[in-house]
Amino acid sequence: MEPYYHQLDLRPFDDLDDYAFAYIMTKVKGVNMLDLNETEITNESIKLLTRLEYVNELRAKGCRQLDNGCIAYLNQLPSLKFLHLKSTAVTISGLLQLTNLPELKELMFSADDVNLIGSAMQQLKALLPGCAFTVNSSPWVFDETVV
Repeated sequence: MEPYYHQLDLRPFDDLDDYAFAYIMTKVKGVNMLDLNETEITNESIKLLTRLEYVNELRAKGCRQLDNGCIAYLNQLPSLKFLHLKSTAVTISGLLQLTNLPELKELMFSADDVNLIGSAMQQLKALLPGCAFTVNSSPWVFDETVV
């Protein structure tokens, strides 16, 4: 293992869980793009990322054990520019706790009923003004009409 990676794709590891991820992270100091899509990690693995010097992109699509408990750890990754949380248990309420990601440019996530999240999306836009949002694989378009 190298200390720094441009891209670290851990998807090929069968049954990657917190234990295996913790071992890998003992060798890593920074990563531009970390791909954990479809792995068995939990919030504890996200906590380990706070020890790194930087993580610019985090792909955790389909990590079904991730929930709102990982938000406090994500807030400790101020270099994060891209965050993919689709098909996790992170909710819009959890995303509204993202308060320390000044560099975030793109956030992808799932919502059970997109018709009910309009006001929450406005709050999220206020928290992350330079960020584009993709909800359930579709770009979120804000209604900019003035009433």
